[in-house]
Amino acid sequence: MQSPWVSQCVQAVRYQYWDPEPHRYDMVSPDDKSARDSRVEIRQMLRHALSRLHELPALRSLSIRFGDISPQITELDLVRDDLSTILDALVFLGTSLPRPLESLSLTRLPPFHLPQYDLPAFCALRANLSLFEIHIASTDAWSGLITDPLPPGLISPCEPFFSHTLPLQILPPPSAATGLENLEALSLCFSDPVGIFYLRYSFAELYFPRLRALRLQHVQFSVARDAECFITQHGATLLELHLAHCQIAVEQNSDDEAGDDGFFDWPVVPRPWSDIYAEFTKKLGHLVFLDVQDPWWLSFPDRYVAYSTGEVMQFLEEGREDDTRELTEFQQTVKERAERSGTEYERECFPSSSKVYPY
Repeated sequence: MQSPWVSQCVQAVRYQYWDPEPHRYDMVSPDDKSARDSRVEIRQMLRHALSRLHELPALRSLSIRFGDISPQITELDLVRDDLSTILDALVFLGTSLPRPLESLSLTRLPPFHLPQYDLPAFCALRANLSLFEIHIASTDAWSGLITDPLPPGLISPCEPFFSHTLPLQILPPPSAATGLENLEALSLCFSDPVGIFYLRYSFAELYFPRLRALRLQHVQFSVARDAECFITQHGATLLELHLAHCQIAVEQNSDDEAGDDGFFDWPVVPRPWSDIYAEFTKKLGHLVFLDVQDPWWLSFPDRYVAYSTGEVMQFLEEGREDDTRELTEFQQTVKERAERSGTEYERECFPSSSKVYPY
């Protein structure tokens, strides 16, 4: 930003934490840990840099990648301070941008609430977005964060983030007050399965009239059909769909009795993937790009999970023939539609999204 000419030309800015970074279950090396000990200095530099973004009149795109997917539990307070510092700067940016952002990416976002999310200036950042990318970090470590006593029925301090902060402050239904009415591309990716058990999140209120590209990761589908309907109601505009590591979550009936081997039978699946894929084939009539990646647990496909109070279990099966058949038909229908269009679809929204976000 030292050069006035450069300041006039910058359209996109990306901030990210240290490299190299460990994956979810890797140990942090002593060298990397030593580099992180200068966090206070880095925080001051980051605050200064963010505070001057309003000096970039051509700025259209902002991308921030936070720290680890699953930080060390001894670092949680420091990471929370980092997040608070960045949110303070974003709130200031929301009041001082010369024109609204068109693209905003928040990846590895820690899953807990801070008061800055409630401020109108934070909401101003998303007022005119055409692309919004949200990737939530793992709850593994953050569930151990020491907080005020949780409300009855909650078992993790992360739960309010998914039930309140995300649907009301970060990604609310579009309106003149909340913005997002011009959203064309949405990437909503979780590091843990989210939706039904126990990290509850609902798509029921969401509809974006211009949405043409959608990416969902680790979303739990269910008999409630909110995630399914969220997708199909965009059939008139949706051109590109990515489903990465999504599952169907089925409640285990508490009245079921264990068999002679001591194990419960798998519950009946009222709406399997075959029904969902058939619905997508019928209602997503403009789709020309499709990417479906199955979840896996060890060496087993993990398309279905059964859950009950305090427990979740994988269906350890190779999958259902009907699911495979309907997915193949869905994929073939999309492929043939794309070929008939006569022009190659340019994936300008998520050009590098063929990989699942790292654990």
